[in-house]
Amino acid sequence: MRELFPGHFKENEESLKKVWDTCIFVFDANILLNFYRYSDSARREFLQLLEKIKDRVWLPHRAAEEYLSNRLSVIDQQERSYDDTVKAIGSLQSDLENARQHPFVSQKTMKKVEQIFSLLCDELAENKGVHTKRITEDEIKESISSIFSDNVGMPYSKEELERIISDGEERYRQKIPPGFKDGSKSSDSEIFSEQCRKYGDLIVWNQVIDKSIDSKKPIILVTDDKKEDWWEKFKGKTVGPRPELVEEFREKAENSFYMYQADRFLELARENLNEKVSDEIVQEIREVRRRDRLAVKRMREIEYAKQRKLKVQHLMKELDHLRMHIIAQEHEMSELQEKRYMLENEREGLKEYRNHLFHEGGRDFENDRVFKDYEMVSEEYSQVRKHLEMSKAKYSELQHRMRLVEQELEHGIKVIEQENSADS
Repeated sequence: MRELFPGHFKENEESLKKVWDTCIFVFDANILLNFYRYSDSARREFLQLLEKIKDRVWLPHRAAEEYLSNRLSVIDQQERSYDDTVKAIGSLQSDLENARQHPFVSQKTMKKVEQIFSLLCDELAENKGVHTKRITEDEIKESISSIFSDNVGMPYSKEELERIISDGEERYRQKIPPGFKDGSKSSDSEIFSEQCRKYGDLIVWNQVIDKSIDSKKPIILVTDDKKEDWWEKFKGKTVGPRPELVEEFREKAENSFYMYQADRFLELARENLNEKVSDEIVQEIREVRRRDRLAVKRMREIEYAKQRKLKVQHLMKELDHLRMHIIAQEHEMSELQEKRYMLENEREGLKEYRNHLFHEGGRDFENDRVFKDYEMVSEEYSQVRKHLEMSKAKYSELQHRMRLVEQELEHGIKVIEQENSADS
């Protein structure tokens, strides 16, 4: 059973130790980008470990490409986090300085607080300056370049990438990992590099398999990607790599495959490589991931809030249109009813005149003319009546839709008010 379903079984300690002794350590782009989010001490310790095992580390070409493409964006995010922190400090200081509102703080304490806030803001500004300098003089990039100098994979040819994209379309439809969570990304661009973005994870995955085939060695992939197209999850907990990944790797590379997030990799490196890894760096990396998870959650909430506000705006516009259509429909029904009433009276008058001519023995041509007029008016009366029924049905539909929109709008406004109250 273990041989048939290797992705569902863990290796014993002896086999795992052998893998750690012989494997190639492969790193995803997000691991390198997270170096910009760590403290100086945590980053230094992580890079020192990579330096010690540099003869066994490897970077897929696609991962290196993504790191270099996204480096400036991550630096910018970190710059903005400094600005946001300074703003938060300013807001807190302003609240504390207002003696007319809670919480009350004495002048003596406020002087000490102001000194601490001033020192804090000065240090944040200094650290931001160091971080901003990395746009042009990036010591982190230089360290990464040194460690992976001879350990970056070669790029795929355009023909190979086209094959992966073609294969990826079917894999994503079948929800075959990895990468199908990126299936919603647009690939309509005529620029080929943009088309590849949607299949970045799958390109990395193929390069990892090829590396194992070429080297005939097991692979340990270190990634901070949290999506379900890489990890098997149960009740919010990460169980391990997707069994499909382990099985595909075993089938194609005929070797073992393991995957860890950064903190777990460091813990196991301490156990299996006898390297010094402090508990502080492990805790910091977990805290960074926790903050990232909260940030992603918050961004989703903000996006959902924007969508709800847009929906409310669309509903309000639709309600205005419905009201105008209802007014127009009421005007149309009023005109049709008036016209029907006039035609009904005209038809009754012609009917009486025709009966009068019949009893008086009027001339045939006069009878024919009245009969034709009666038929014409009756036909028009029938058409107006039919049009009126259709107009009433449309009016009823508009009223029904308006009631639904009003209910949906009322609910949407209530949700937004509750969210605003919670944010306050």
